[in-house]
Amino acid sequence: MCSTYNALEWVRHGLYQCLTKDEQLMGKVSGVFEEAPEGQPFPYVTVDGIRSTSFRTLSRPGEEVTATLRVWSDTAGFAEAIGILDDLNRLLADRELTGPEGGQVFCRYVESEAGIDPDHPRRKVSVSYRLLVREPDQDSN
Repeated sequence: MCSTYNALEWVRHGLYQCLTKDEQLMGKVSGVFEEAPEGQPFPYVTVDGIRSTSFRTLSRPGEEVTATLRVWSDTAGFAEAIGILDDLNRLLADRELTGPEGGQVFCRYVESEAGIDPDHPRRKVSVSYRLLVREPDQDSN
C-alpha cells in the first residue's frame, strides 16, 4: 500500500530526478534543491513544499500530492524566471509519469505566481502541480 510518507518521498525524489536529467533545463539553472546552499549562483529551482491527501477508490489506494516549486533569479525583470517556468511545465504539466513499483502518477499544472522577494532584489516564480499517485492495479499482477 502507498503510505502518505512513501507518496511524499516518491514525489520529492521523482521531481528531482525528472528535472535534473533534463539537459535543456539544467543548461539554464545552477541546480535543483530543497534548500539552496548559501551563495548558490542564480538562477536555480527549489522544491518548496509537498502536501498529500488521500485519494482512494474501492479498488486502488492512492494519494493526491500538491508540490510547489520556485524559480529564483537575480536578473532584472521576469523573463529569465518565466523561461525556466516554461521548461518546468514542458517536463511536468499534464504528463503521466511512471510511479513507484509500476504505479501511475498523473501530473497536472495548477497555478503559478511571479513576485519579488521583499528581503532581496530577487525574482521568484512559484508554480504548483497536483500529482495523483496510484498504486499498481492489483488485478494486473
